[in-house]
Amino acid sequence: MRYNILMDSHTSATPKMPVVSSGELPEPIINLTLAKKKNEPGWIVVGVLIGLVAIIGIILIIVGLVLQSRPLVEPEPIRAKEVVFEDCVGEKPAVIADPEGAPSEQEKPSETPEKGTLGNIPASSRTYAGENCTLMQGPLMLINPVFQVKTDYIAARKRELVDLTKMYQIKEGVQANGAPLLDSEAATHLNAMVKAYEAAYPQHKLETRSCFRSAGTNCGRLCYATGTTDHHTGYTCDLIDPSYGQSLNTDDYDKHLEWQWLKENSYKYGFIDRFPVAWAGGSMDEPVNINADGSTGLYETWHYRYVGVDAATEIATGKYNNGQYDSLEHYLKARGIVDSLTAGTCKQ
Repeated sequence: MRYNILMDSHTSATPKMPVVSSGELPEPIINLTLAKKKNEPGWIVVGVLIGLVAIIGIILIIVGLVLQSRPLVEPEPIRAKEVVFEDCVGEKPAVIADPEGAPSEQEKPSETPEKGTLGNIPASSRTYAGENCTLMQGPLMLINPVFQVKTDYIAARKRELVDLTKMYQIKEGVQANGAPLLDSEAATHLNAMVKAYEAAYPQHKLETRSCFRSAGTNCGRLCYATGTTDHHTGYTCDLIDPSYGQSLNTDDYDKHLEWQWLKENSYKYGFIDRFPVAWAGGSMDEPVNINADGSTGLYETWHYRYVGVDAATEIATGKYNNGQYDSLEHYLKARGIVDSLTAGTCKQ
């Protein structure tokens, strides 16, 4: 079938469309496009927020791990304790000598009165000062056949002393002599000296062969009666290294390296060779000779007496004896402490 469609010349055969300019979209399309553009920023914001949350979560996890590996409170640094030494009058540190006897500055005794000052006078000396005018000199006191003491002083002095074996493990070689007793100040220095010797000669030991004695002995010139021996002072010990022999015999001096070492080094620790051969006042076969010049009447290579580092240095270096080893008697007179070595009097 065929239809013929007649159109009015004034009527358009196509539907009417909105007229738009070039490059423009129809209104419905514009609206759809705008809607899409309006939604795009929201998705971007959501994405950014999710990313930030993820980053923050990672940071928190890392911080948590770090905090778990460290204490919450930072500990204070550990510091070495400060060692405080008590002040002593004229004290000097002890010197530890090397095997050749040269002193080092590493270790020194801590209680040394300066030049025999009266800072460490035993109570017994104060109580019985009238018996012997040198007792008030402390470590420089003189007890011999001229400057004597009585038994009351001897008993009182013994009570003031310390046991070297208990305090410093220094052994007394003869059990019959009893415990080796010494003044506490002298004991400190003796311990330093013994350690120095044993460091200089490994595998060797110094022992005592009698320190303080309550009574004298009766064995000839080498032994003094009660009240007259240097062993009453509480500052004296006979010393020996048993590796070189057991007897105290001056004829064996060359064999005993400890006596030679002590002669060269003891003054650094406040000790002196109390009875050097130069001041013996004659042969040991002769009568005791304690004269006005300072002879001691004895010669003993093992007898060491504490007098303090300064006084020991002056005696050993012969400050008052033309550079030669001095005797304690001569030293006290040269310093003006003793007036007469034969009358037993002191300077007023």
